[in-house]
Amino acid sequence: MSNIKVVLAEDHHVVRAAVATLLTKEPDIVVVGEVAEGDALMEVLEEIKPDVLVLDAHMPGHKVVQSAKMLQKNCPDVKILVLSAYNRREYVVGLLSAGAAGYVLKDDPPEMLVQAVRKVAAGGEWISPRVAKVLVKSVRHEEKSATTALTDREMDVLELMARGHKNEEIADKLVITTQTVKNHVRSIFRKLGVKTRVEAVLYAIHNKLIRP
Repeated sequence: MSNIKVVLAEDHHVVRAAVATLLTKEPDIVVVGEVAEGDALMEVLEEIKPDVLVLDAHMPGHKVVQSAKMLQKNCPDVKILVLSAYNRREYVVGLLSAGAAGYVLKDDPPEMLVQAVRKVAAGGEWISPRVAKVLVKSVRHEEKSATTALTDREMDVLELMARGHKNEEIADKLVITTQTVKNHVRSIFRKLGVKTRVEAVLYAIHNKLIRP
């Protein structure tokens, strides 16, 4: 199995060096680039084409949410893993809505970052437990509700999403096409008033549509 190629985007040299040291100790992870300024980020990613971008949520002079949206558009194969000192709602919801695949806090246990890199590189999602609490509170605060009940098939898709299955895997299990799964996912997002798979699953758990 090939190594997971990672680019680090962090303006603090000490933090960046510590993260690089942590990740390079793993036999399946290699740090292929480091970025200290947001302006250079896109150029580095287009040149190196890593599997995962570990992105600081707060870099001076850098609008990270807009950058995440641009990265998703220009480098859709790069998985964005946010590494942040903040678990404030605006950071979490903004970045996940912009397409980030994961969100880890800087004071989480080091092994959590390693696990998160592997998870998002494999096409999954990773959310720090404390960040998950923020998302649940966000859903509760906004009092989102599904104006139209989910169909039985949409519930099947939602439950498989909650187990971490990707669209192709859901299609295989339900014996439907991948495009049909995508249509169901879009419908679920619309009915629940969410923008990401993580938000959909958290909404469903909070409102007891599915069990954790």
